Amino acid sequence: MRTLTVFLTFLIPLLDVYSQEQDTIINRDYELDEVVVTALGISRQKRSLGYATQELNAKHLTANKETNLVNALAGKLAGVRTTNSQGDMGSARIVIRGETSIAGNNQPLFILDGIPVDNSQLFPTSSTGGNQSRDFRNAIADIHPDDIASISVLKGPNAAALYGSRAAHGVIIITTKKGRPNGLPGLGVTVNAGTTFSTIATLAKFQDVFGQGENGEFSYVDGKGGGINDGVDESWGPRLDKGLLIPQFHSNGIPVPFTAHPDNVKDFFETGITQDYGVAITGSDVRHDFRLAFNRQDQKGTVPNTQIKKNNLSLAADYKLTDRINVGASVNYIVTDAPNLPGGSYGQRAAGVMLQFLWFGRQVDINELKKDYSRNWNHSYYSNPYWRAFYNTTEQNRDRVIADVHLSATLAKGLDFRFRSGTDFYHDIRKYKIKTGTSGVPDGSYTEDAYTVKESNSEAILHYKSSFAEALGFDGLAGFNVRNNSYANNYQKASKLAAPDLFTLSNSKDPLESSNYFKQLRVYSAFASAQFSLHDILFLNLTGRNDWSSTLPASKRAYFYPSTTASLVLSQWLDLTGAAITFLKLRGGYAQVGNDADPYQLATVYNSQTAFLGNPIQTSSKKKKNPLIRPEKTHSSEIGVDIAFLDNRISLDLAAYSSNSIDQILDVQTSSASGYEYQLINAGRIRNKGLELQLALVPLRTSSCKWILDFNFAANRSKVIELDKEGLLTNYVIGTLGTQVVAAVGQRYGSLFGTAYKRNDKGQIIVDDNGRPKVDPNNKILGHYTPDWSGGVSNTFAYKNIELSVLIDAAFGGSLYSGSAQTGYYAGVYAETLPGRAAEFGGLTWTDDNGVTRDDGVIFDGVTEDGQRNTKILSAENYYKASYSIHEAYIFDASFVKLREIKLQYSFPKKVLRPLHVEGLSLSFVARNVAFLYRKTTHIDPESAFNTTNLQGVETLSLPTTRSFGFNLSLNF
Repeated sequence: MRTLTVFLTFLIPLLDVYSQEQDTIINRDYELDEVVVTALGISRQKRSLGYATQELNAKHLTANKETNLVNALAGKLAGVRTTNSQGDMGSARIVIRGETSIAGNNQPLFILDGIPVDNSQLFPTSSTGGNQSRDFRNAIADIHPDDIASISVLKGPNAAALYGSRAAHGVIIITTKKGRPNGLPGLGVTVNAGTTFSTIATLAKFQDVFGQGENGEFSYVDGKGGGINDGVDESWGPRLDKGLLIPQFHSNGIPVPFTAHPDNVKDFFETGITQDYGVAITGSDVRHDFRLAFNRQDQKGTVPNTQIKKNNLSLAADYKLTDRINVGASVNYIVTDAPNLPGGSYGQRAAGVMLQFLWFGRQVDINELKKDYSRNWNHSYYSNPYWRAFYNTTEQNRDRVIADVHLSATLAKGLDFRFRSGTDFYHDIRKYKIKTGTSGVPDGSYTEDAYTVKESNSEAILHYKSSFAEALGFDGLAGFNVRNNSYANNYQKASKLAAPDLFTLSNSKDPLESSNYFKQLRVYSAFASAQFSLHDILFLNLTGRNDWSSTLPASKRAYFYPSTTASLVLSQWLDLTGAAITFLKLRGGYAQVGNDADPYQLATVYNSQTAFLGNPIQTSSKKKKNPLIRPEKTHSSEIGVDIAFLDNRISLDLAAYSSNSIDQILDVQTSSASGYEYQLINAGRIRNKGLELQLALVPLRTSSCKWILDFNFAANRSKVIELDKEGLLTNYVIGTLGTQVVAAVGQRYGSLFGTAYKRNDKGQIIVDDNGRPKVDPNNKILGHYTPDWSGGVSNTFAYKNIELSVLIDAAFGGSLYSGSAQTGYYAGVYAETLPGRAAEFGGLTWTDDNGVTRDDGVIFDGVTEDGQRNTKILSAENYYKASYSIHEAYIFDASFVKLREIKLQYSFPKKVLRPLHVEGLSLSFVARNVAFLYRKTTHIDPESAFNTTNLQGVETLSLPTTRSFGFNLSLNF
C-alpha cells in the first residue's frame, strides 16, 4: 500500500484537463470494463473473467516491422518470455508462465480466427536425419503483422481450458482484419510500404595484438601444416603491428607486414535490408463484408547471400443470407521462398561461419578472401567464408494454406448456432548443397528434406445467452470438435557427389541415406461452458471438456478436465466508485487440463533400415513403448485483482498462480540388458508458481496530448518435484549442446549440468602439480536458464498528431552457457585473453623447459590439494586453454536490460486529407533492439537460443543478433 500511496501522491497534482468533447485525437486506452476475446472466440466483458488476459491491438505489431511475429511480442506482455536466435533470420520461442512439461512442447497454442495453426520448427525425426545446419523459422512467422487486428493472450489453463489438451501452456488468439473499419459502407483501400535496415549488434570483442600461430611463431606456406604453424587456427602467434614481415595466404610466399585487421569479422557482415509492401481492399454494406490483401516481404540478411522472400495473399468474406443466417469463408495463402539461409551452430565446418570466425587469425584480411573464394587463410579445417556463404547453401520453400468456412445462425431469441471447419496445411521443402572441394566434405553432398504438415478442425457450437430475472444472467455454450493431424517427413542425402556440383539425388557416389516418417492422429472433443452473473457484479464461470485421443490406449482414451473461475466487482457491490476508486475486482479459479502422447507410442515394432544388396533390413526398436500410457495432467489455480484509480489514471492487474503437472510422458534410459536403450513411462511432476503485475499510469491527459506509462512484471519458479515415484531417477536430460540441460529433482526446470572445477571445503579451486585447475569427477548443477523475474516498461507520449513510444524490457537471474566463449578463450581471439600475454599486459617473467626466458606467465588463482596457494606459472596460452573442458568456466549471468524499441509516428491531420479524399496517412520511424543498457555477457546476446525446443540456456557459435531501424508509410482511402 505504501507504493500505491506514492503513485497517488505523484499523480494527483498533475494536469488533467481532459475533455471528451475536445479529445478527437487520443482516446482512453485503459477501460477495464471492456469486451475481450476469450476461448473459442467468445467475446466477454473483462469484468466477468476470473483469470488474467492481455490484449495487443494492431498498432503494437505493424509499425515495428518484425519479420517474426513472436519477436514483436517481446517485452510487452507480463509473464510472456520470448527468445530469438541466429541473427535476423532465425527462429523465435515463446513461453507463457514458465515451463510445465519436462519433455513436451512448452509453447502456447496459436489460434488464427478460430483455427488452430502450427508453430513447429521441424527437424528430421529419424536417426539418419538430424541435419540442423540452419535455424529455420518457426511456422507462426508466416503470419504477416499487417493482417492482424488484435492478439489476445490467454495465460495458462484457467483461461484456456476450453481449448483442450494443448492449452496447458496458454493460448494466443490472433484476430485478423475484416471489412472496412467501424463497419463503414463502401470500398476502402489501405497501402503500406516500409523499408528496414539491420546491422549486427552483438559481435564479440577481439584482441588485435597477437596474430595466427602457436607459441609465438607463424609463417604461411599452404595453410595445412606446410609452413610454421600455418595449419593452426589459433591466435597465439607473433606480435602484430611490430614491423614483422611474414608470408601470408595472399602474398604468394613473399613476406609482407604482419598487421592487425580489427574489423575482419565485422566487415564480413552486410547491412540487411527488408522491404515490406502491402495493399488491402475492403468493402462492406448491409449484407456483405470482405477484405482482400496482399503483402510482399523481401529480406536480405546480414550474412552475405542470404535472403527470404515471403508473399501473403488473404481473403476474408462474410455474407448475411438472411436476418438470422450469416456465412463466411477465409483463406490465407503464404509462399515463403528462401534461396539461402545463414548457417547455424550445427553443420559448422561446411555451412556455419561463426565457428571459423571464433578461430580467425587476427591478421587475416577479409577483403583478400573476398577476392578469390578458392583460397583461404587455413586449409586444415575451413573453406573460405565466402565459399561457404555462396556455394554451400540451404534453400527452403514453404507453401501454406490456412482456410476455413463458417456459418452462424440465430435459432431463437438468445440461442445461436455456429459451425466452422478449417485447415492448416503446408509443404516445407529444404535443399542442402555442399560444393565439391569444400574442406571436410571434398566430394560435396546434396540433401533433400521434405515435410508435409496438416491439421483440420471441424467444430459446432450452440450458444445461449439470457437473463432469467433482472438480477440473474446466463451465458452458456456446448459444442463438439473433430481434429485430424498428419505429419510426414522424407529425408534423402547423397553424401558424396559422383559428378562435381551436380546437385541431384541420382548423382550420388554412394547409396543414398534415406528415411521417411509418417504419423497421424485424431481427437474427438465435447465441451461446454456456463457463465452465471448476479447483478452484473458477481460472475461464476464453469467449463468442462472431454477428449478422446487416438494416441492413447483404448481403456484410457477418454480424459476429462474441468475449470471453474469467479470474479466479484467489489467497486460496484460496495459502491466504492468515486473520485479515487474507479474499478475494483477480485477474481480466482481452478482448472485441469490433459495432454495425450505422440502417435505410435503404444506398441514396440521393428524399424525399417536402408536395404542391403536389395534385401530389406529391419532392426528392433531402441525404445520400449508403453501400451498403458496415461495422459499428462496439469492442475492450475489462480487468484488476482483488477483495480483502477482516478478515472483510470492508474490501472493495476495483479495475479498469482500455481500449477502442478503430473504423469509426464518421458523417454527414460534403461539398462541395455533389457534389450532397449529407452522406455516410455508416466513419471515426473513439475510445480510452477508465479506472480504477474500489469500497471498502467496516465500522468498527463489533456485534449491534445497524453502520456502513458505501462509496466509489466513477472516472476516464475518451475521446480522439478520428482521424476519417478521410486526415486531412482534424479536427472532427465532435456538436451545436450556443450553442456547438458536437465530436469533435476529438487531444482529449477532447465538446470545446466556439466563439468565443474574441483573445489575444497572453502570453495577454492584446486590445481594439479602443473598449476592447472582440476575437474571435479562428478558433474554439477551450474545454474538454470529460467530468469528469476522479467519485465518491461513502455513509455508513450502523444501530442496532437505525433506519437512517440519507447519500450525497455529486462530479465534478471538465470544463467547461460556460452560455447562461443569456450572457443574464443581457447583460440586466443577474445580481448579477455590479453592479460598476461606480455609484460605490458601483466605477464610474469619465467623460464620455459627449453631455458628460454619469457614474459607471458600467469598463475591460476587456486590452491593445491593440501590448501597451499598455487605458485606454478603457466604460459598465457596454456592458462587460457586450461579450463577448456570445464563447463563452469563458461557459465554467465543472463541478466539484461534492453532498449527494445523506439517508435515515432506522425499522422497527418484529417482536415488536410479530407480534400484529397484520403481517410488516413501516417509516417513512422521505428528502431528495434536498439541497445543494451545492462548485461553481463559481453560477447553475445543473453537472449540467444539454439532453437525453439526445450534445449535453452546454451549458446554456441551463434550468429550475432541484429539491431534494426526503418520507415513505414501507411495510406488509407
